[in-house]
Amino acid sequence: MKQIIKFRLLGIGLACVLYTSCMEDPLKVDLSDTDLNLETQVLYDIEGVTYQVPPIIGSKTKLYLGTDDEFVYKVVLLKSSFYSFESSAWTLSSFLDTTVKIDSAFFTIRVAKDTLETPATFSMYYFPSVGLDSVFSESQSHYLNFTDTEIAAGEFVSTATEEGIEVDSITTNYTVKFPAVSLFDSTFADTSLNYSLMIIQENGNDELQSFYSREYDYSNSLTPKLEIYFRQFNYPDSADTSGDVSIDTLSRSFLVSQDLSIMVPPDLTEQDTSFISISRGKGLRSLIKMDFLDSLQLPKQTSFDKAELTLFMIPDTNISSFSIWAVPLNDTIILPAFEILDEDDYNVHASLFSSGSVQDSKVVFNIKNFLQNQHFENVDNLGIKLYSNINNSLKTEVHFYSAEHDSLYPKLFIQYVSP
Repeated sequence: MKQIIKFRLLGIGLACVLYTSCMEDPLKVDLSDTDLNLETQVLYDIEGVTYQVPPIIGSKTKLYLGTDDEFVYKVVLLKSSFYSFESSAWTLSSFLDTTVKIDSAFFTIRVAKDTLETPATFSMYYFPSVGLDSVFSESQSHYLNFTDTEIAAGEFVSTATEEGIEVDSITTNYTVKFPAVSLFDSTFADTSLNYSLMIIQENGNDELQSFYSREYDYSNSLTPKLEIYFRQFNYPDSADTSGDVSIDTLSRSFLVSQDLSIMVPPDLTEQDTSFISISRGKGLRSLIKMDFLDSLQLPKQTSFDKAELTLFMIPDTNISSFSIWAVPLNDTIILPAFEILDEDDYNVHASLFSSGSVQDSKVVFNIKNFLQNQHFENVDNLGIKLYSNINNSLKTEVHFYSAEHDSLYPKLFIQYVSP
């Protein structure tokens, strides 16, 4: 048994030497030397601090309007593609051609409901006085940079009420169809302008309404879209329009290329600011500092076998599923206490990414790659950023003890092989 362990440790040591030799001059190894030690340590004094940034909630499968507990969804923003889904030869500006006559046009968004007891009414707006792509960004817009001032800049298009459309004797789809013929003038359809639309709820935001977003169904059957029904006239003799030939009514659809709910998060609580806190909906993220790594006295050829960072949840937190990303920082950050920031500019080493899921009132991150690279001085020990997986519920938040709280301190368990 001892001989097996000896060969295993020798193998780990050789792997370490080979890894190191890629970065420095090759090291000479005596294969008869098996004096390797398997060591373990549990390290504490791990500091954590939380900060808040505006929550970015793009790439969700649903769009919302209204109030969900204390989360308020003020408006839904959508941007139509310039090119037709059926044929890229047809663009929005194609409908400015005098040979095209629009019979009807609708902007359709599917309601995410199984029944429709009390139909809600909505209004649609667009932004004729704002330049190309300047209304919103699915990956960057939020309640601090799309405020009531931006909402007020919208120009009314039409109002529509939820309606049921029977697909067959069993299935009914619920939709909102906004009349949209008025959009097709030079201010919307021209290539030099934007194609952003905004939907608000007519009777306030007390009740939560949900719609399917473009990410919900990649077959595009449920994707919000602009639908145009039209006739195109062909003039054999351009000088004589009396002999025009009318083509049968055609249709083209334009899928949305971006969509986003603008959501205002609830007020912060004492738990949010006092503990290591993570929440996608509130925009809570945390930084972990382990300054003791810089003073660990380990041989240069040390190879880490395990490195598990464990955080313990505070009591009375009932979380069954929550995933957290942990990524080493690439910036020097001075954040002594909780702060509210306009944006998160903290760069990370994405290649050293790890994740952990909350289980049994704790979360465990495997940060072996980070420790190995930090020990070999490939990366600096600047801390680790913790933030929510994009698939977590917006309403879920988790809180963990830091070095100053109770006896359930964060801990780092390491197991390593050294000469």
